[in-house]
Order: sequence, then C-alpha cells, then structure tokens
Amino acid sequence: MNEPRTYRHSLIQLVFALLLLAVLGVVLLIIIIQTNRPLLIPFIIFYGVIFLSIFYSMTLKTIISADEISSQTFFGVKTLRWGEISRVSGSGNSLKLHNFDGDVTVAPNEQLPGYEEVVEWIGAKRLDLFNPLEHGNMTKNLEYGLILPSIALFTLGIGVFIMLQMYYAGAGIFSLLPFIVLLIVSIVVFGIAFSAPQSLTVNEKSLLIKYLSSQTMVQADEVQSVELKYQQSRNGKIYFVKLNLVGKKPIRLSGLKPSLPIIYLTLKNWHGKNSAMGLAVQQN
Repeated sequence: MNEPRTYRHSLIQLVFALLLLAVLGVVLLIIIIQTNRPLLIPFIIFYGVIFLSIFYSMTLKTIISADEISSQTFFGVKTLRWGEISRVSGSGNSLKLHNFDGDVTVAPNEQLPGYEEVVEWIGAKRLDLFNPLEHGNMTKNLEYGLILPSIALFTLGIGVFIMLQMYYAGAGIFSLLPFIVLLIVSIVVFGIAFSAPQSLTVNEKSLLIKYLSSQTMVQADEVQSVELKYQQSRNGKIYFVKLNLVGKKPIRLSGLKPSLPIIYLTLKNWHGKNSAMGLAVQQN
C-alpha cells in the first residue's frame, strides 16, 4: 500500500443529506411561527439533535496506510500504528482496536462505504489478533437465540387462536386475511431462527456448529473459503459470514457473539492454519 486509503461518505451524499434536513427544518420552523404553537418547540430541539447526529455520521472517516490506521470524527482523529494494537473487541458489526495501555482505541464505522475492505486490511496486517483459542466460542445473541423465536412462537399461537375463534364465529375469508399474513410472517421468523446456527466452537481441525435441534461437525478441509458478505437494506448493510463448503450448501453465520468481523477474521485465521485451501489463499 503506497498511498493511504480513505473510507468516507461521498461529498454528494453529505451535501444532499444536509440540504434535505435543512429544508425540512425550515419548513417545521415556519409552521411553528405561523401557527403560534410554542409546544412544538421540543420538536425543533429533537430535530436539531437528529440533524447533528446525521452530520456527525456523514463526516466519519477511516484512514489506512502501510504503517497505521486512523478513525476521524467531528471531534478529532485517533491513530494506532499496526504494531501498537494489543487486542480487539466489538459487538454486532463493530470492531474496536485497543493499544497496549488501553487509553487509545480506533473503531472504524461499519456503515462507511468499503467497511468490509477495512476489515480485510486489519486481517492482512494483524491476523494474529484473531486467535481461535481466544475467540473460538461463538454463541447466539439473546435477541436472536431466544427472544425472536419466543415472540414468533407466541405470536403464532395467538394468531391461530384468534383465527379459529373468528372462523367458528362465521367470519369471512377477507376478515381472516390480516391474521393469515401474521401467521405466515411468524412461521418465516421461527423457521429462520430454527434453521440458523445457535453456536459455533472452533477446534483445532474442525468446527462444531449447533442448531436448536441438531449439531454438525465441519472439518477444516471441507471449508473451501470464508467470506464476509452483506445485504443492503433500508437501515444499512446487514453483514454475515459465509462458510463455503466443498460440494455442500454454504453455511451462513449471523447474530453471534463476539462481533461479526471478529468471527470472520478468527475463522479465516483458523482456516488458513488448518487447511490446504486456506493456506493457499493466505499465501496468495
């Protein structure tokens, strides 16, 4: 890497977002003045907080060079040389780098364009930080492992009960449509939770993957590659780790602790050390 790489939102995105928020703010202020309703002033304050939050997020930067990594915010810049990083932490899609004294941290923002490339650079520079012995026990977050399936099952039961009561009371098919849609959504949510891995344990030459009703063992040589992927949604990128298996259906990992980038780089490190295909990828 000869020149530093900067990851940030484009200037066009920043200007468009600020102009849109400014126009909406002016419209809201005019409505308050013309209607003489001071009770709406808290909405202006709330809107101001939103404006500053979006301005803050749109001006975030991550800068990577051959020697160091920096995260820049509206309040300043934090920088760590690659050799100064002693450990990593994170939750969800985040990744935080800590120095040896613990007084400096660099945390690239996961919603920046090219975040997955930032994760790759961190792995390329300091893959040793993602030791399978330290990060090898990956478990489902409570939200995904228990709460969502329980809500889906409870909703499914309530929906079936109400629909049966309405059916026996002579309700027409159009009256039952909302409940039918609710049941379909509940079944889909429960099916996703039921089929998703609940935990993953990294062994020396294998991965033990547990589901709600079963478990499977994947050998290192069965894994063709490990990828960090994402899907674009209205709320931003939804990241997941994809285990590509030889001659089998890929395994998708999401909602596990620790954070997804840590899981990805830990599995990549493990794969590179324990399989011929992983070693070839790292050498290239």
